[in-house]
Amino acid sequence: MGLVKDQLWRLRYRAPFYLDFPSLMQLLKFKQLRDRYYRDLWQQAATNINAHFQDWNFGYGRISRHGLTTVVKEGTVMLDDHLTLKIMGNKALVYALMVEKGYAVPDFRQYSMVNFSEGEDFFLSQKKPVVVKPTSGTGGGRGVTTGITTLKVFRKASLLASSFDTNLIIEEQIEGQSYRLLYLDGKFIDAVRRDPPIIKGDGRHTIRQLVAIENKKRLAGRPVVALSPLKIDKDCLNKLHDSGLKIDVRPDPERIIELKRAVNENCSQRNHRVSKEVHHQTIIDGAKLVADLGVRFAGIDIICKDISQPLGHENGLISEINTTPGIHHHYLVSADCKQVPVAEHVLEYMFKSRQGVMKIN
Repeated sequence: MGLVKDQLWRLRYRAPFYLDFPSLMQLLKFKQLRDRYYRDLWQQAATNINAHFQDWNFGYGRISRHGLTTVVKEGTVMLDDHLTLKIMGNKALVYALMVEKGYAVPDFRQYSMVNFSEGEDFFLSQKKPVVVKPTSGTGGGRGVTTGITTLKVFRKASLLASSFDTNLIIEEQIEGQSYRLLYLDGKFIDAVRRDPPIIKGDGRHTIRQLVAIENKKRLAGRPVVALSPLKIDKDCLNKLHDSGLKIDVRPDPERIIELKRAVNENCSQRNHRVSKEVHHQTIIDGAKLVADLGVRFAGIDIICKDISQPLGHENGLISEINTTPGIHHHYLVSADCKQVPVAEHVLEYMFKSRQGVMKIN
């Protein structure tokens, strides 16, 4: 009976989204942009390592060299098995595994809309903002709300998260900047600091209008600067409220407005390579964690105040292990940063090690 109630909550909250035709069309356009971007990225990477790229059926790309073939789809490669992807995609299971291995994790609680009181009790016990997120089944920050300080917002955030997964997590909000560390079979490849999305006021347009203008620029831009639209969601409204703003105000010219705490919808100008700044022990601990958990291609997300210092509750913690880490994060970086050829690195590794490849000829 509880499962049925959870599913009804999910359907009730997602129904308006499915009826919002303009938003659906915009997401479709960004999906097409993402497909083109990754197709071009893999095609160029294949050329750079003297391999052959074929735009295959159903959105897959075949890359072949010396009788070996691997298949890619957007940022997904043939390294981690399906069960590993499912386990690592469950935030509660990942936290449990990390605790067993002695890694510090944010204080959290599992709950659902059916046993909402368990999440509510945790919220009332906290003395600082909390984060609500679906336990699994999402990517790119979907369904995540940060900066929650009231019961009213907590309930709305829970409803949003439950539209993606009936199992929810509430956790303490770790303050700091967002970092992505990339690993391939336990070897550190790159690190990027991802800053929250911003817009700049012009004195004429409202914040809502500026968001729409930015999304049009992203779809039309060459070169590509972002693969996702900016969305006016709970996280956005919470951040604006904390800044004393509303979505329909007209910001003064040149005023910079940080739209949300979640970084997934930012653009290339807000991403910066920081490989040389990461504390050596953080790199070692991250490599050991993904290797011990059997994750071959992983992006470790860290929220911390100072990436050059060791992690811990005072500085920051690992927040997530991504098994389809989105290699575009390492290409869509600010103009003053040198790109790391992650796609070439991964392809060379698979062909030379004969891992994640098929022998066709």
